[in-house]
Amino acid sequence: MNDNYQEIAHRKKIDLQKLNAEYAEKVSKVENAQQYGQILLEYLASLENMHTYPFFSFHSSNFSLVTRNDSVWVSKDRKNLRKKDLIIAIDGIATADYMKEKLKYTFGSTYQTRKKLAAVGVLSSYADTCKRVTVLRGDSVFEVTIPLYKDEDEQKKPQGVAKDSVKLSSQGMSPKVSLLLAKALKRLDNIGYIRIPHFFSGSVEYFYSQVDSTFKCPYLILNLQNNQGGVRRNVLNIASYLVTEPVTMGDMIIKSDTSRCYRGKLLVLTDEFTSSGGEILAAILKGQPNVTVIGRRTGGDCGSMAFNFKTSHGIEFNLATEIPYLLPDGTTWSEGEGIAPDIQVEERLPWEDKKDAFQIALELIEHNKKH
Repeated sequence: MNDNYQEIAHRKKIDLQKLNAEYAEKVSKVENAQQYGQILLEYLASLENMHTYPFFSFHSSNFSLVTRNDSVWVSKDRKNLRKKDLIIAIDGIATADYMKEKLKYTFGSTYQTRKKLAAVGVLSSYADTCKRVTVLRGDSVFEVTIPLYKDEDEQKKPQGVAKDSVKLSSQGMSPKVSLLLAKALKRLDNIGYIRIPHFFSGSVEYFYSQVDSTFKCPYLILNLQNNQGGVRRNVLNIASYLVTEPVTMGDMIIKSDTSRCYRGKLLVLTDEFTSSGGEILAAILKGQPNVTVIGRRTGGDCGSMAFNFKTSHGIEFNLATEIPYLLPDGTTWSEGEGIAPDIQVEERLPWEDKKDAFQIALELIEHNKKH
């Protein structure tokens, strides 16, 4: 940690020497492996970086949850639970208090993102295989036990609680659905739409498959919500199609592919889960003369190249090592701050009659057309 995380800790105003001493004392009092694991989780989470975490087994439910403030709701019907059910307690602990405890083991660079992740992750655990949930539905209060599964147990889930093949939420949508939406928008109003869910294998090819038709539209909505990154090279390949002016970010220089770049009005959608590569692309695009960023402040974790390490006990973990650098705006750091949108969008629950980032983007397009 002293060799690799010192610069990031300094930028985040974390006293690494003091933190190490505090957890060294905790480790000296450990009585078993489970306690050691919990302390390691808490220590790495206290470094406040989404790219820094241990490779521990993880159990989670298949429920989609949404949150605002200290409340958590179910967002889709599932076995035993329904859309709009309010979770008021987990294992007998009030949800707000349970979230505070879970926050100690949640990895992220900003408090805002960590709190969101802790809330939507209340039905998950490193140790438990089920959660006892107290639910408020209308005027009724009841308890239900929710099983938790490891990733390798997905195929063993009973029929009726399998994961959706397509997920639609305020956090984004699958490439298949976004492609259909792009075609509908183009047909109805000559508006392009591309949703990039990640920058791993296939992301560049998926992007290229939409360029020919979508880039002919005078308006393009680029959805980076819930994009938590991938391969940086893929980010830069896509960025060259979207920037009209060269951009310098850290030691990266992004040049426009002038013969093929998009020159219409580009509206970029972001949220608290836009991070890593997704946040890099948002940072590159913000400030371009034809770009408007709409949504909420990003996760604050786009400058964290990470590597795998192993302790003397054989525990493997990911650790961010890259020194923070200034983003193209010259004032925002790549670590711990997040990118503020040009147009801030109020938080909304899926069933609330409030405008989301996508709807605001459409309204902005309509306004520009009239003027």
